[in-house]
Amino acid sequence: MAALDGADVRITSALRLRYPIRCVAPMVGQCDGPFRSLCRRHGATLVYTEMLEAARFAGDDAYARDALGGGVEAGDRPLVVQFCANEPAAFAAACARARALGADGADLNLGCPQLRAKEGRYGAWLQEDWALCRAMVAAAAAAVPETFAVTVKLRVQYDAAGAAPSPERTVAFARELVAAGARLVALHARTRGRVDARRDGAADLAVVRRLVDAGLGVPVLSNGNVRCSADVAANLAATGAAGVMVAEQLLRDPSLFGPAPRRPEALLGEYLNLLLDLERRGVPRDDGSTRGKDGAVTRAASRGAPRYSNWWANVDVVKAHAKRLLESNRAHAETLQRNTFRKCLSVASLDAYLRKRLKLPEPAPAPAPPAQ
Repeated sequence: MAALDGADVRITSALRLRYPIRCVAPMVGQCDGPFRSLCRRHGATLVYTEMLEAARFAGDDAYARDALGGGVEAGDRPLVVQFCANEPAAFAAACARARALGADGADLNLGCPQLRAKEGRYGAWLQEDWALCRAMVAAAAAAVPETFAVTVKLRVQYDAAGAAPSPERTVAFARELVAAGARLVALHARTRGRVDARRDGAADLAVVRRLVDAGLGVPVLSNGNVRCSADVAANLAATGAAGVMVAEQLLRDPSLFGPAPRRPEALLGEYLNLLLDLERRGVPRDDGSTRGKDGAVTRAASRGAPRYSNWWANVDVVKAHAKRLLESNRAHAETLQRNTFRKCLSVASLDAYLRKRLKLPEPAPAPAPPAQ
């Protein structure tokens, strides 16, 4: 049973975090390893990977290697790997493999409302099939030891008629998942909505409060309505949750969880330095992948090298991070619109352009190799 022990939140016997948990939400194409590291530098205490396909992760060695390389590094923990799934055996096998690769937990995505989730029958489009969701959580919990956290990320349930939000059904659904073996519940306090309007309106934090007050026996994370550091405290006060989970606002300000805000240019410089550090450690940062019209990334075949994460930080991902960090400052509009930015085809050329254009300091020279 999870509980607050003094200043600690107990998720499993092996995973205790300081209250409040400051969590980076899973974000497709944006939760690459360097970005995870950047958020940790600035106060994040729990980080999720982007969503991965459970069946492929369990059965495809190249896919799993692209997701987590040779295993989760010590500096990238605690790490929860998020999966989409609709088969208990596949989700259980993926959780077992994630544990073997060093992750601290695995999350069942029951919150994604996008069209591709509807077509693939996963995410929030499973939320009416309580029996299947229970079975997936139970299978995973049985496949891993107690020290590995099986978690769930939900949206607010609809009433029996499917017409209106139902806090009561949300609590009941969460309770069943906890009974099946979930060790943490994250609630994005919006309904599934339309696929083209999944973030319309403010999140209803009162539903998170209902979930907390229900006494599920596991930590609850509140996801929604955080736009600045002050919102973190306000969210915790309103919900009583064990922590907050933040998604897109961290793309605009990865220092949101930190003690003081950092300038976007400085944060981008840190991110570029983290990319360079990986390159110096022998992790290739150019993979030849391309982003299609629908936003999906076609990945180059792995050649056995460890990667940043699935849809790792190729040039398109780095451009996306640069745009999110700089878009709020009109002074940088030209930087993002120039042909040089748009036509950069490698991370190396993009790094050089951004450092020069934004007057970012050059990275420290690589350390000299040890004497023979």
